[in-house]
Amino acid sequence: MFSLFPELLFLAPFSALMLRATLATVLAVSAWHHAGTSDTRLRIIGIAEAGVALALALGAQAQGAALAAGAILVLELAVPRSRALPPSTLWLSLIIALSVFITGAGAIAFDLPL
Repeated sequence: MFSLFPELLFLAPFSALMLRATLATVLAVSAWHHAGTSDTRLRIIGIAEAGVALALALGAQAQGAALAAGAILVLELAVPRSRALPPSTLWLSLIIALSVFITGAGAIAFDLPL
């Protein structure tokens, strides 16, 4: 495989780690915003976001957590009242969730590679 900087290819597993950490951070921020509301439905979404963010941060069942994150993000995009973040952030997070779902957990995770 041709690469401009082949010396950096050993860092490839860490790219999935960075994507996973970014998605966990976005979900944690959204969960924090939803926890401060008085609407019960938004609090339930916030609890789900916090659980998925924790699973992603730890790398436990990362592909399942990425799938759940994608479902939560689609819900937030479909229901404008539930948005805690701008739509552009939600779209980028949805793409990151898809990437983590396809590539797996990456480095420093509890998931075992198949």
